[in-house]
Amino acid sequence: MARVVVMSVAAGGGHKTAMVSIARTLRDHTPSLEVDCFESKLESLDALHRNSYTFNEGIYDALYKVGDLKLVQDVSSMFLAPIINEVAEEFRPTMLAGNYDTIISTHFVQTFAMLKLREELGLPTKILAYIPDFDESSVHFASYKGSRPDGAIAQSPRFLAKLHKRFGVPRYALQQAGYITRPEFTAVRDLTREEARKRVAELPFSGVAEITQDKMTFVAAGGSFWVSEIYKEIKLLGESQDFRWDNAQILVVCGHNAEAYQDYTRLQEELIANNSAVRIVPLPFLNSEQLATVYRASDAVMLSGIAPATLYELIEAQAGQPIIRRVNPGPERFNLKYILDRNLALFTPSKDEFLAQMVAFSQSPQQMQERTSEHHLAAEQERNFAQRRAKSMATFIENFATNKRSDQYRLKPRYTLGSTFIRNLGKRGVAAEYFSMFLASPNSRSRHIL
Repeated sequence: MARVVVMSVAAGGGHKTAMVSIARTLRDHTPSLEVDCFESKLESLDALHRNSYTFNEGIYDALYKVGDLKLVQDVSSMFLAPIINEVAEEFRPTMLAGNYDTIISTHFVQTFAMLKLREELGLPTKILAYIPDFDESSVHFASYKGSRPDGAIAQSPRFLAKLHKRFGVPRYALQQAGYITRPEFTAVRDLTREEARKRVAELPFSGVAEITQDKMTFVAAGGSFWVSEIYKEIKLLGESQDFRWDNAQILVVCGHNAEAYQDYTRLQEELIANNSAVRIVPLPFLNSEQLATVYRASDAVMLSGIAPATLYELIEAQAGQPIIRRVNPGPERFNLKYILDRNLALFTPSKDEFLAQMVAFSQSPQQMQERTSEHHLAAEQERNFAQRRAKSMATFIENFATNKRSDQYRLKPRYTLGSTFIRNLGKRGVAAEYFSMFLASPNSRSRHIL
């Protein structure tokens, strides 16, 4: 029996959810595999993401767009060296004790660390790079001393085609990803929206008792860190003379973001002093069953960011019409394109468009119902497609893990003058020292409130 370990990392964007999805898919469809999960406890990547988005969002996005350039990848590997070493050391005991045939990594830094660790230990373990977004940047296909992952699983067929053409990855080592959510999101499909709202009102959280079953329910979500990004818009809805609070209520999924929870709590207190009909209910961290119920209770979901994990959870729970207010820099623009091409969400790129759309929905429950019905048709098609892909993905991983053929391909390192300079800079520790200083100032989880 072949042994497979699926890894996750604390970096936002649904990496843990992706790990759970892969593991569940394999356990459902490939009983011949022994499947383990490894959840990283390191928070360095999460802190790096927050700081990059907060203080250097424009630079981050610009670098991401040219991430296919080798010089940019060399710079990235130098700055990320401390985290890569952390990740490698965290997994080293498991690598030595696990006797795994295949490692499935869900983040490119983790993939780089596994390549490094495999080289140091001289093990034959195969490495599969899993790309959780509909991303097309080759930064996800890391290289260590000319060695790259043995294969890749990606949401985007265009990315897989790029790997074959640019790096010569054999087609048998490439597979499009599928997605199966946690069973809790499937279970709520049997509930009506009103029944789901009743269950939400019974949750052991402050303020939920004020939720009304017969009101349209708008849910603000998109990641605990990013939910603060639509605070201003929700505040404007609360102050609007046109938004029909007698018809609508807003639930805010704050997760572990305690600052956002406090901000939205204060906002409700301030607004209700002038309009007793206002109902903005912030929710703390929700387990899978609770989150699924909140999604099922929704008529619309206002998203402050979008990843496949969120998309497929919303689809599985038969949530209301998703409305994407914003996307994060980097891979989310690929996610947005995929979603819009398949009519899986509305996109309101400006504040005024978003406010106008939400006001219109609050004034016309019939329009809201029509939009949700249209959305559910497209969502069910995508759900069936994702489940078929998941089954194919499981077969691919089974064949990959049990295939004894060892034809890892190695690329000869090719360095330009610039990349050679960067590598030498990294050897002297300058890049790592700068990176450590950058990482030492973690950003608050609540942003742009004022």
